[in-house]
Amino acid sequence: MNDTTVSVVLVIILICHLATIAIGYKTKKTIVSIAYLNAAFVIGMLVFWVVDTQNIKQHQFEFRELAVLCIEACILISALFTIMGFQNKTYVKVINHMGFWLHILATTGMLIFISTFKFDSLY
Repeated sequence: MNDTTVSVVLVIILICHLATIAIGYKTKKTIVSIAYLNAAFVIGMLVFWVVDTQNIKQHQFEFRELAVLCIEACILISALFTIMGFQNKTYVKVINHMGFWLHILATTGMLIFISTFKFDSLY
């Protein structure tokens, strides 16, 4: 996998985020559409993390890794609460919006990083 493939995937992810905002604004259900995207994004990230760490014989958890996993778990729980019908709760709305914008910032940061430095292979 080279940096061109990763750049294309990151741009597709950003387009999905913009489409989610547009669809949510058009249907007046922004929080529900954000929740579905957050849930898909977090589940995809957790699956990637499990597959990536499965080959390590003895895994040492670092604080950064645990912090990201806990934040993503909170975002997933909040997204599931919204999908189940608790979208009127203020804390659920706040966590969903914070997770959504955190994902956009992280994806944009990764795109800037990958376009600044040239990589032959990522693994």
